[in-house]
Amino acid sequence: MDKPSQTSEAALSPSAVPSGYRPPVGAMMAVPSGYAPGVSTLSGYAGSAQFAASPGLYAWGPEQKRLARRGWGPGPSASPRMSHDTGSALRVVHVGPCLTRGGAEQWLVELTRFLDPERVQIVRTIATEANGIDPTFAASLHIPYEYGDAHTILEAAENADIVLCWGVALNELFNGRKPDLCVFVAHGDGPYTQDLVQKSKTHADHWVAVSRRVRDITCDGLPTTVIYNGVDSARLAKTRPREEVRRQFGFGPDDFVLGYLGRFSGEKRVHLLIEAAARLPSDVKVLLVGWGPLMGSLMELANRLIPGRFAFVTAGGYLGDYYGAMDAFGLLGSEEGFSLAMLEAMMCGVPLIVTPVGAVPELIEDRINGLIVTPEAAAVSEAANRLRLYPAWARGVAEEAKRFADREGHAVRMARDYEDLLERLWEEKQATVESRQNGSR
Repeated sequence: MDKPSQTSEAALSPSAVPSGYRPPVGAMMAVPSGYAPGVSTLSGYAGSAQFAASPGLYAWGPEQKRLARRGWGPGPSASPRMSHDTGSALRVVHVGPCLTRGGAEQWLVELTRFLDPERVQIVRTIATEANGIDPTFAASLHIPYEYGDAHTILEAAENADIVLCWGVALNELFNGRKPDLCVFVAHGDGPYTQDLVQKSKTHADHWVAVSRRVRDITCDGLPTTVIYNGVDSARLAKTRPREEVRRQFGFGPDDFVLGYLGRFSGEKRVHLLIEAAARLPSDVKVLLVGWGPLMGSLMELANRLIPGRFAFVTAGGYLGDYYGAMDAFGLLGSEEGFSLAMLEAMMCGVPLIVTPVGAVPELIEDRINGLIVTPEAAAVSEAANRLRLYPAWARGVAEEAKRFADREGHAVRMARDYEDLLERLWEEKQATVESRQNGSR
């Protein structure tokens, strides 16, 4: 879940598609405005575009600020106090660059939903990018949110116990000032997150890595705890039979469908699925569920290489409909932390074709609970064809992955791990403060 690649050419954005663009017969897709008229649009996903900041339904207003300064939290279960008391819940302020629909933001949704309010409460979330708030997504958090700078964050921290952050260069943001206890979550193993960690070393007290690889590559030498991500299986509910969903996209019962769900950006290498399908028989189709700057170029590539054999769609809830329509799921990125979509596919019993990035080497054993491949179309097509030709074996691979996901992949486990860590860190901090006070007497 590292930051989207910044190298995507503007010419590949949806708005750059020629005015004469027409989809092939049999390709049903959700397309941005500006495409040719008459194309069927399957909508429902808020998208990851940047929205102007809005106070929103759960915004942090003057009254909440006044109450916070008196020690009252914004939530219905918050208790009146100025600092953490023994036996009461820790109050946490979350800080990130944005509140839009992406992997790290979905992690926040899952975490806030399953934290035990008797132990830990996220009472406020602050985005540091002025245009980085999607109000629809932010409202789904059901906690106060706003755009803010270092002053806003430090003010919020005065009425909380811990600042939990990701995606922000803390040294530059705080410039010598810092909250009493700050925990940085490293979501990726790529250069973007590595750089941010280095730029936060003097202002963060502890790091959370979403995989051992992220710990070793991104947080090397820093006090770090590994906490695997978890997902809310309620998001994976189905509303229709598999056959009906596939028929909607023009896929037949005997077709083999390669799928993907997530952001269409350079580091995800979604093009490899299209290129792999082009090397296989015509009954191999591609279902791409997502959003992002490369949607237009991927559509053009699919039109050229596999006309009539693909579908694009955006989706919000009931992701089980889309995973259920797939015969294999591809996660082929160049960098990753711990993909939520990979875990969701495992829970839905879809065989994985993955590159060895992020948490993949820790979770996936090649040909046992997934297929690990090199990032080449030939390798991806070979893996897909193996699953296609040996369906009983493919089911066994998927079942093995599902057993792990059912045992370790739920968000409630992740929430308990964060509760344990944050309580321990706070207790250690308090013990250090008390020791210093006693030593100065």
